[in-house]
Amino acid sequence: MNRERIGSNLDSMFEELGELEEVRILTQKKVLARQLDQARRAGNVSISEMARRMGTSRMAVHSLLDSAKPTMTIDSVSRAANALGAALEMKVVSRPSPSHRPAKPRRKAA
Repeated sequence: MNRERIGSNLDSMFEELGELEEVRILTQKKVLARQLDQARRAGNVSISEMARRMGTSRMAVHSLLDSAKPTMTIDSVSRAANALGAALEMKVVSRPSPSHRPAKPRRKAA
């Protein structure tokens, strides 16, 4: 039985649902939140101290570091990195357009 698989990988599934870009953005936010929290812990910086250094509330820091539902702006991430003695580095990279993506390998019929 040879059936075409719908959503054969996660990217194609989210693309079919029209949610791929949203998932990518959420993933990037989660990675940043985790990196900031790891830097905070490595430097033995409390949430209260980080908030003081950033000039914000502890609740705002908790929200920034919450990898389950991170809320952040470039400004808040930059201030958080600075408060931890680090810097935010960003770059824009090009992705292949959908028409230039490599063809998916086809399964051989058994």
